[in-house]
Amino acid sequence: MTDVTLRDVAKTAGVSVSTVSRVVRGEDVVNPETKRKVMKAIKKLDYYVDITARAMVKKQTNTIGLSISDISNPFYPPLLRGVENTINKFGYSLILCNTDESAEKEKRYLKVMLEKRIDGLIVSLASPANTHFLEEFEKRGIPIVCIDRKAENMKVDTVCVDNIQGAFMAVEHLLKIGHRRIAMVSGIRGITTTEERVEGYLKALKDYGVDKSLIVEGKSTIEGAMEAVEKLLNLDFSPTALFSCNNLITLGIYIGLKKHGKRIPKDMAVVGFDDLDWAEALYPSPTVVSQPTYTIGATAAQILIQRILKEGPKNRQNIMLKTELIVRESCGAKLKNHMYQ
Repeated sequence: MTDVTLRDVAKTAGVSVSTVSRVVRGEDVVNPETKRKVMKAIKKLDYYVDITARAMVKKQTNTIGLSISDISNPFYPPLLRGVENTINKFGYSLILCNTDESAEKEKRYLKVMLEKRIDGLIVSLASPANTHFLEEFEKRGIPIVCIDRKAENMKVDTVCVDNIQGAFMAVEHLLKIGHRRIAMVSGIRGITTTEERVEGYLKALKDYGVDKSLIVEGKSTIEGAMEAVEKLLNLDFSPTALFSCNNLITLGIYIGLKKHGKRIPKDMAVVGFDDLDWAEALYPSPTVVSQPTYTIGATAAQILIQRILKEGPKNRQNIMLKTELIVRESCGAKLKNHMYQ
């Protein structure tokens, strides 16, 4: 079967090729009745517009790229929804890339999105080493918004949360209910979110006069967190409470403690960073620092659209959203279902 051409559509509709071309380009100069005939012919012949060729002419594809570091992380679906719902209102479609925390995979996807001529990029960097690759987007005038993780040494718009304060609240809560041997199971070191949460953890200990810290990397995976739990339980002076750097680590801590016959919170109190839609289904339900994930995505998308349309403030924006501590059962506090702002 041969490809359908503009000439085939024009013949079926009984109009000129130039008229079909105007309809395809979305120009308003075409008579509504003529446009109806052309659209009917397009549908009948199953004609597809050559998006690449059209993009070369218009220098616009109406597509947004979203690169996330781990699609299995429950943090990302609401964020993705926030991005998609927002850009759809402006007629943009989404190209989603999952890097699996791989610098090489991220590099390949960034190259693909350049080749696809996306109009803007929202990215949660898997590797700080790839910031130089983002410079190519800037050279081509493609706006960038970083989410969750910051692109250090680059002047780009950023939407994240106050990780330092969020971690501080979590550890402070454990300190207030009597814990002094508090360990942190961290995410991937070198990532800005991890480093900021480590900073918040250490700050809380210092402010409450606790001079002994203990940080074990959980690699931002369930398996990594389980390994971290095993290391901590094998210590001569094991902790009484754990602060988890993200929700996958929290799940790994739950599984790891159960595997070793430890009860939450009787044998080990747990507070995690990131909430889960089904948190109440876990037993005991986890005390967490909750992030406004949908708002992160929606805000990033709004800023990006403003950049594409050349609207909004000229200076780069660094939006830092608030977190909140949701106290449930896993910390062992008597007070339940209480929320601190």
